[in-house]
Amino acid sequence: MFADPAVITVDGAAKSLVRINQDKYSSEYLLRTAVDEWRLIVRNSTYLDKQLKVEFDRHTAQFTHVIFPTATAPAYRRKSYVVMENQRGDSIVGPVAIAQALLSFLTASSGANLTKLTNFES
Repeated sequence: MFADPAVITVDGAAKSLVRINQDKYSSEYLLRTAVDEWRLIVRNSTYLDKQLKVEFDRHTAQFTHVIFPTATAPAYRRKSYVVMENQRGDSIVGPVAIAQALLSFLTASSGANLTKLTNFES
């Protein structure tokens, strides 16, 4: 189980999100202020790929930031998520290694590749 509260640092500022829901295979964390809302959802599930006839475990972490509208500015919604899938029975080591490699690539040079991705570069 993840820590409660879940602390995520955004632009050098730690955001402390309190767990507001916990069920069998998911959790939801929230920090709401007068001007915005931060939400983290962690989910785990299993599905059957009917074409391959193989079961996969799916792990998702979704982080959302909503900036509330004001009299002079519209609302903004920002969302980022990571999905990891591995065939049932596979070790944890391989799927974690491939996810770490992708995250390292995207966050290299202070997020330069994330900026390129957001600018529609490919």
